Amino acid sequence: MPVPVIDSHAKKLPALIVVLCCALAIALFVVWRALYLAEQEQARARLQLESDALAHQIEAHFRNQTETLLRLAKRWPLHSSRRDLWNSDVEQLLHDFPSFQAIEWLDRNYRMQWVEPLAGNEAAANLVYQPTHPNYPVLLSSGSSGRPQLSNAFTLAQGGLGLAYYVPLYLKDGQFDGFLIGIFRVEVLLNDLVQHLHTEPMNLRLLENEKMLFSTGATNLPGANWNVGSPVRLGGNNDFRLLIYPSQQLLERTTTSLPALVTGTSTLIAILLCCSLWLAVRGAQRNRLVNESNRRLQAEITRRQKTEETLKQSQAHMRLVNDMTDNSHDALFIISLAPLEIVYLNRTCWQGLGYTEQELRNLVQVSPTDVIPDAAEWLADLRKMLEREGDAIFQRRVMHRDGHSVPLEVSVRHIRRMGRDYLICVGRNNSEQLQIAEQLQRLSHQDGLTGLFNRRHFDDTMLREWRRLRREQAPLGLLMLDVDYFKRFNDELGHQAGDDALRQLAAALNRALTREGDCICRYGGEEFAVILPGADASQCLQAAGRVHEAVAKIAIHHPKTSVASGLLTVSIGAASLIPASDKTPDDLIRQADLALYQAKTNGRNRTELGDETTTL
Repeated sequence: MPVPVIDSHAKKLPALIVVLCCALAIALFVVWRALYLAEQEQARARLQLESDALAHQIEAHFRNQTETLLRLAKRWPLHSSRRDLWNSDVEQLLHDFPSFQAIEWLDRNYRMQWVEPLAGNEAAANLVYQPTHPNYPVLLSSGSSGRPQLSNAFTLAQGGLGLAYYVPLYLKDGQFDGFLIGIFRVEVLLNDLVQHLHTEPMNLRLLENEKMLFSTGATNLPGANWNVGSPVRLGGNNDFRLLIYPSQQLLERTTTSLPALVTGTSTLIAILLCCSLWLAVRGAQRNRLVNESNRRLQAEITRRQKTEETLKQSQAHMRLVNDMTDNSHDALFIISLAPLEIVYLNRTCWQGLGYTEQELRNLVQVSPTDVIPDAAEWLADLRKMLEREGDAIFQRRVMHRDGHSVPLEVSVRHIRRMGRDYLICVGRNNSEQLQIAEQLQRLSHQDGLTGLFNRRHFDDTMLREWRRLRREQAPLGLLMLDVDYFKRFNDELGHQAGDDALRQLAAALNRALTREGDCICRYGGEEFAVILPGADASQCLQAAGRVHEAVAKIAIHHPKTSVASGLLTVSIGAASLIPASDKTPDDLIRQADLALYQAKTNGRNRTELGDETTTL
């Protein structure tokens, strides 16, 4: 009785089709999830690079402000008896850095003595720090260690949240004489730090001990439910952290339609396959109702015709999938490591490297290092990844047929099918991302106004040259330059004219100092520093003379100068040392700085040479 057996199997087929649909749906979800997670991980990695670079920029800009305060503290042996000189330098500092709320002197008994400006800060006058003050522990820590320290956010006596930067002060004999305090309003300081970031608008949060101090932008963007963070060290305080949420532009750049496209196409194929099977079953059931002979033969013919049609449709859809993956901007390839075999390559893989598909397959089979220089190392990493049965992202360089290398970020996903391990690899040319990171690194060493190197580059170069010349026992020269009466120039002609004058002065310095190895930096405000490797005292004076000549040639009119020429001039402090184990770069900087003040005291528009005996 064959008919009942056939009918029994026919009744089970719909259930089997449902099971097949469920299995295909699960497989499609796994593929979609793998592609989606790869894109998310790429977005996180890109945003983390930008976060670290921005944190370094914030630290550098804040350090630029506090270094100016430290230089003011080094002049305390002179200022302690000359409040008029202290007030003049403080007014200049407040003018150059508007983010300061006030600059104060706290004597050794923790009583406030001097406050500048007094207007708006009357509440801080005659203030005495008590043990109950929130910054009292910071004060004790800074005084005992002798190092500057930044407080956490606290309520100012003037009202509002503020930060205090405490710098211990010492007299000539080394006696402790209280603190120089820089007071910042939190909102003003953070707005100033963020405004100097060289980057596109982002959604930023600055936290102190996980408490938000400042925010910019919004976090309610579609898909912006994650963030990355970087530690920010401000003035010796490690309690700050920068959070960045992905911007709409970043989400758009790192999101493609590939997961949805692959999933949608595969779903369509699965549905059509299941429908075809269902139609074939239904046709067979109808045909079995026909008579035992002719109708059975007719049913077999019909079934074969439909099966052939289904196969053609499946092949057509497979060609469609191949066409879509071939037109993807990303390289998609599937490899098996046991044995080593390239299972699939889309068009981008071989066309992007200047080969035909067969040429690339043969080259990878015979000499993989001609395509991937570190192929052996990467294969070892892939085998380790297989042992962990995890996923990974690799940064590799592949070689184009014409010889140039192409950076490639490769996302690798491991799957196991029919007892074999496969690696689904998606490669993307991330040269733009690497260039952005390199540009941010370069900008962190460049002054935005003059185009010269900034203070951070000065510190790095000074330390590097000091170590090199100590090995060679050769001298290291330094010029410290300050524009004479620059505050009067700004007050009379405006800051735009002042900025233009600084740019012209920077160009003049570049023309005057052409020796290879000389490093010209903007030290802060209207101060410049020139590092002269291998220059002794006489060579430093010659270089300073060329600077004076170059500044005179640009002939910038100064309406409020006391110099007879009526032009913008500079005062220069020169110093030269042979680096030794008992000296530091700070010794050379101190000599040049003291010589600069002697030049200003002795009439300006001149150069003074400092040595180890130079004092205020």
